[in-house]
Amino acid sequence: MGASLLIISLLCASLIAKEANRTVMVWATKTDLAPGEVITESDLSSVTVLLPQSANNYLSSNAKIIGAYVITKVNSGDLIPAASVSNSAETLNARLFPLTTEITDMPLGLGRGSVIDIYAINKRDTKSISSPVLLASDVSVSNILERNNSGIASVVVILRNEQVLPLLEVVADSRLIIVRSD
Repeated sequence: MGASLLIISLLCASLIAKEANRTVMVWATKTDLAPGEVITESDLSSVTVLLPQSANNYLSSNAKIIGAYVITKVNSGDLIPAASVSNSAETLNARLFPLTTEITDMPLGLGRGSVIDIYAINKRDTKSISSPVLLASDVSVSNILERNNSGIASVVVILRNEQVLPLLEVVADSRLIIVRSD
């Protein structure tokens, strides 16, 4: 009888421990992900976490999300919320836009996933100091194309559709200043 009670208590303890430790495998990021970016294999890592009641809010590591689009910013090391990713590009209101600026007019360490503000200073009338104008805020960087000895950098940013035309109107006659906002 004592042996039966011992076996029953061990089985109960095992079941209780199993129920208390409901870990799941979900996707986490290795890099910052900005809205409009396409998720690549190098952006992801599978992690085991304890999410007893909110597991449905995050993407399981079984979910096929390589090639999906990021809708909201996800910081490096964070779990990827299900609401932050979409398989359809139609959910995005975004366009890739190339900018050329001097290396001294952008912060060091700027890279994919950084969130920036873009300012312009009129460069036609150099004798008078014109005040900077905010052209776009909370813009995601898609890629830094070129940093070379010429002192010029090419930055591809992700703009909302309604930001493209106003930026095109100003960019040719302006010196662009990029300010990191994340």
